[in-house]
Amino acid sequence: MIFRSVMPVLVAISLILLLVIPAGAVSIRHIDVTVAENGDALIAADYSLNWAEQAIAYPAAVPLLSGALGKNVRVHTVSSGNTQLTIQHLVKVGQNPGTITYKTPAFSISDARTELDKYWFGNLITLDGTSGYLTIRFPDGEIVEYRDLNAVPSFEHAVPHL
Repeated sequence: MIFRSVMPVLVAISLILLLVIPAGAVSIRHIDVTVAENGDALIAADYSLNWAEQAIAYPAAVPLLSGALGKNVRVHTVSSGNTQLTIQHLVKVGQNPGTITYKTPAFSISDARTELDKYWFGNLITLDGTSGYLTIRFPDGEIVEYRDLNAVPSFEHAVPHL
């Protein structure tokens, strides 16, 4: 009998805590992109989650990553601190006389926020890329690094080709 009267109170307190305690940010520490000659991109992202994201948002997001991203995305690993995936033809490959050009897409946290807001757990997650950095490795060994992941421009790299 005591359990029945206490249970609604515990549920109410838990819900209030989830609404009142501010959700911290998913801090993106590093994104490493290795570009293949055909434009496929192997992406490894390292990040940190707060307790609410680990308890609620992460379990909800794993099936999304594993199945709903489409046929051109292959998820290798997903954990609460790292995700590795391959996106086919993410980088545009162009051939000109004497060169092959690789062009990466631009990226912004606001674009990611728009996508995240489509899901019920989206309001539990705040994205922070200000202290993170990006490394892009092109097929010829050229490496580009970029700081502040809130807005990443497109990068273009030309490789001499015979």
